[in-house]
Amino acid sequence: MDYFLLKQDERYTDVPLLMDVHKQIDIRDMRISRAYKIADPLIFHVKAGAGSSFLDIMDRQLLLLSDKLKRVVEVYEPDTLFKLTPLIDLSRQLQKNYYLPILEEREVLSPRTEFHHGKSRIKKLVLHKEKMRGKKIVRIKESEKPLIVVRLDVAESILRRDLTGIWLERVPVE
Repeated sequence: MDYFLLKQDERYTDVPLLMDVHKQIDIRDMRISRAYKIADPLIFHVKAGAGSSFLDIMDRQLLLLSDKLKRVVEVYEPDTLFKLTPLIDLSRQLQKNYYLPILEEREVLSPRTEFHHGKSRIKKLVLHKEKMRGKKIVRIKESEKPLIVVRLDVAESILRRDLTGIWLERVPVE
């Protein structure tokens, strides 16, 4: 089965910047067992220019999904917990609603995965076939940064929608 890393398209450079992220949320709480500690709604003020793109996925500071992408995730992983995350641009009097997904984490990396120094960041991602066990959407537990992997059928479903700023990158499985 083929899997893809789901992330923000890096060609979009003018995206809203969330203000005071670390004051609002402890990244360690973005797990099912600790999600109750995250405010709902989780409101962020953003810094955005007139040409800033509010993409369907934003992952530079936090992993945030638009309503359209959230609905796709819900089809394949209906038990996913989402925290409503309004993004407010006071200077332009604009609000866009996003969702912070709290996805199941799994240890799914192959021994052939390569890390940068200190094992805090993954250099070359390789999935372990048996550990994936046919899962449709998984957050990689071994990664400090939220990395989301989706199965081929989920990736195809995402591509069939009119979504902006999505990047799907094939991940080797062994």
